[in-house]
Amino acid sequence: MNPSDRLLTPLSIEELDELESFLVSESTPENCLSSIEMLDGYMTALVVGPEMPSVDVWMSNIWDQETSSEPVFSSETEETVIKESLVRHMNTIALQFQTDPDEYQPIHEKFSYPDEQQAEVAVEEWAIGFTMGMELQYDVWEPFFVDEETSALILPMFILGKISDDYDVLSEDETNQLIRMLPDIVVKLYYYWNENIR
Repeated sequence: MNPSDRLLTPLSIEELDELESFLVSESTPENCLSSIEMLDGYMTALVVGPEMPSVDVWMSNIWDQETSSEPVFSSETEETVIKESLVRHMNTIALQFQTDPDEYQPIHEKFSYPDEQQAEVAVEEWAIGFTMGMELQYDVWEPFFVDEETSALILPMFILGKISDDYDVLSEDETNQLIRMLPDIVVKLYYYWNENIR
């Protein structure tokens, strides 16, 4: 397989598990994104947002958002595998939007979870990751936040990520409705930035 083709190959379930195991290991800084769901939300925000930062920027932000701490890899092979896995997952999301954005699904919709609590945490972490992706490019997103019509699009991210206090006052039906809305919201954000920036 051509190396460039491999970078366009989606990660298998086993590879996703291996990547998540590394993210939560003692090899990574304390502030490292700590789950595949959080990583997926983060990368999705970068893909659908106004502009894509360089690989060095978005990857370093995965490890640490404040001090630029880096993970400690056990070998060059491990470093290559982990970094390649990150690029492959980012490419998988980007390719989805390039080829068929209307069929986008957050990664938590592709998995099954042992119980409702873990499913809820998965959604919360995805939403947190998405807000972290927006935060990375806050200066570009800022006009979007202050406009009442457009800011309504991203409010569910802050609610489901429990960044705002609104989550606690929602009924179960209202929460589930917000979760069902997530794919459509992400697609709308993608089209918004494509029409207004790109």
